[in-house]
Formats: sequence, C-alpha cells, structure tokens
Amino acid sequence: MNFDPQIIASPAPFVKSETAKKHPRLVREPLKSQDIAVPFKALGRHIAKCQRKRQSVRVPAMRGSELGQVLRTLELKRA
Repeated sequence: MNFDPQIIASPAPFVKSETAKKHPRLVREPLKSQDIAVPFKALGRHIAKCQRKRQSVRVPAMRGSELGQVLRTLELKRA
C-alpha cells in the first residue's frame, strides 16, 4: 500500500476573497444623562459600586438599547 502525500486545498471561491462585504458601522450620537431611564441608571451605579469592591455582578438579559443605557451610565460614572 503506497500512499501519495497530497495537500488538499479548498477551491478558490470558498477561501476568503477580496470581494467580501464588510458590515457598515452605524455611528450614533451618545446618550445624554437625562435620556437614560432611572432603573438603568441604578443598575449602572450598582455595577460600578460592585466593581470598586471587586465583587461579581449578575447582569440580567436585556435588549440592545437597554444595555446601551447601562453602558452609558458606566461611562458617566467613570468620567
């Protein structure tokens, strides 16, 4: 039994090509502090406080807009 060592290569269309489209990034204006809902401000303050104490925090599942409000609160707390 003789085996010929061969390199198996995929055909060109399946390899990364230059024609691949990149996803456009949507640049939005930053949220103002008065636009953030009160519960998300409270959650952001809670996360910041636990971070200072080096404690773990359970972050509940939320929509993208809600998560953005929490992250903006954290940015404002740091600044």
